[in-house]
Amino acid sequence: MLLDRALDEITKRNKVVVGFELGNDYSQISYCRQDQSMPDTISLVMGEEQYNIPTVLCRKADTEESAAWSIGKEALKNVKEGNGILIQDLLELAKNKTNVKFGREEFQPEELLKIFVKKALAILSAYVRSEDIEAITFTMKEMDTHRMEVLREAVAHIGARNLGVYFLSHEDCFYQYMIHQPEEMWIHDVLLFDYQKEGIKSYLLQMNRKTSPVACFIETAVFPQMEIPDLSGKSETAKGAFYKQLDSVLLEIARKQCDQKTVTSVFLLGDSFSKEWCRESLKYLCRGRRVFQGNNLFSKGACYGARERILPSTLSTSYVYLSDDKLRANIGMTCDRGQQEIYYPILDAGTNWYEAHKSFDVILVKDNSITLNIVPVDGSKTRLARISLEGLKVRGNKTNRIGLFFYMEDPNAVQIEITDKGFGEFFLSTGQIWKECLPLEAIT
Repeated sequence: MLLDRALDEITKRNKVVVGFELGNDYSQISYCRQDQSMPDTISLVMGEEQYNIPTVLCRKADTEESAAWSIGKEALKNVKEGNGILIQDLLELAKNKTNVKFGREEFQPEELLKIFVKKALAILSAYVRSEDIEAITFTMKEMDTHRMEVLREAVAHIGARNLGVYFLSHEDCFYQYMIHQPEEMWIHDVLLFDYQKEGIKSYLLQMNRKTSPVACFIETAVFPQMEIPDLSGKSETAKGAFYKQLDSVLLEIARKQCDQKTVTSVFLLGDSFSKEWCRESLKYLCRGRRVFQGNNLFSKGACYGARERILPSTLSTSYVYLSDDKLRANIGMTCDRGQQEIYYPILDAGTNWYEAHKSFDVILVKDNSITLNIVPVDGSKTRLARISLEGLKVRGNKTNRIGLFFYMEDPNAVQIEITDKGFGEFFLSTGQIWKECLPLEAIT
């Protein structure tokens, strides 16, 4: 088995990895420990598959701070009973940096998101000990660096001192989930339909088995025409007619997605899928394909991703997922070390843009510029990018120390921040800061 070595090591160390799907409407938490080959997902009711934790908070008035907050279904219950005020759209509030007021109190959205995450992970304590948690991978519909930093702070004091905190897109979680399943399930293409309140998003996983490692790709599409409106005021006849039409629309989408492709497996995520209404669509999808229904694939995929980060299996070297979120070039610089010239890697190709960051110091010797080596992974010619530090006087005696910080705010460019750090008490820093943007389209 490809996973034997990783599983044996986890067993010896008795460590736990966690996958946390954080959604604006609901969240889920999966975990894997010891010799488990498949992660488990925590349920709000023991013995039942109630995996969805509503991503909401309830703030109780006139209550001690430790008991002032509740989350999920408990929060909804408290609000329904008139025992607090409901706060929802936590991810959107954090993204837009929108404060929330309660009477004379005002809360920053980052603090509200931290409260939810900490209390959600507290539910996990009924299943595993916090000190056994070695890594957490968060997955969100939309990645952004601000919310990721908030999440890092939220889990800073959970579990092991060197707790690994990682982030994966839904596409990456789908990929991680599939390659950890029996290979007969993904010998050909795999199709995923994720049903959310705004409609369906499809994911088609394809592999080029002629490459080494095997290159994996995911195509996505959005179908807002599958949105289900509020039907509470409609008659049963009207509801039946609507769902019959919806089944026809889904059947057409399924045919287009499977047309001229060999699809091995199909996954249907979301509670909106039902055998009661999508009869014709299911008949079509089940012809020569294995069809699975559930709603915890992303959190389990995040869990697998966490395990691959801390204990890589041979799957990590046998398969590689290439996406628009990945850096498509190696970025580094040539430096002098004594009498020897060496290459110093900075950002590696294949890194998710939202995890691409590095900081270090260098000494300027010859002039007030640095040169970056950019090596695209598609075999294109290596390119050089020269950055001049205008206004900085280089003394020539190895006393010009600068700090370099590389990071990305989106998939399209590498941001570079350069700071004059001076040289101890001999030469104080001028306080100068230079900022450069390296567009990725220019290096691929």
